[in-house]
Amino acid sequence: MEPSSEQLKSERILAELKKRQRVKEVVDVEEQRVKVVIFTCGKNRYAFYGTDIREILPTCDISWVPCLPDYLPGLINVRGDIESVIDISHFIGEETPANAKRLVAMATHGEFHSGIMIDAIEDVVDIPVSLIQPPLATLIGSVRDLVVGSITYGSDTISLIDIGKLETLITV
Repeated sequence: MEPSSEQLKSERILAELKKRQRVKEVVDVEEQRVKVVIFTCGKNRYAFYGTDIREILPTCDISWVPCLPDYLPGLINVRGDIESVIDISHFIGEETPANAKRLVAMATHGEFHSGIMIDAIEDVVDIPVSLIQPPLATLIGSVRDLVVGSITYGSDTISLIDIGKLETLITV
């Protein structure tokens, strides 16, 4: 028994619909991605571009230097190189306990080299550039000057801090 022309037509329609559905499921694997380092400071999470962070150092001795501004607690020795340390909580308005054990993220951006005190590393992830959104409009104070965008991590929105902007705040 030969199939009717109606059956053939419906099979062609179903085949075309399946083909269209497969085309919709194709993902652009060539989309540019960027690595971000998600960290905590105080009660909130923030992120740096991964290209700006050279390494994360465990808690280390910071040598106090007189007459430095509040956001510069001192200097550290990193394998023979003397580097300044910036307390980023000063700029983002976060409070950290005085005796807290903090990590130092060694940042490099152009000619800028410095350690940045953070509380903890949460994650290092690759995200598509298209997922970086504009900064939150609710940001206030100097943190607004540092943030270049926001990303979603889990159910949280995380502010992406630009090391280059931090450099301009410090050199002013």
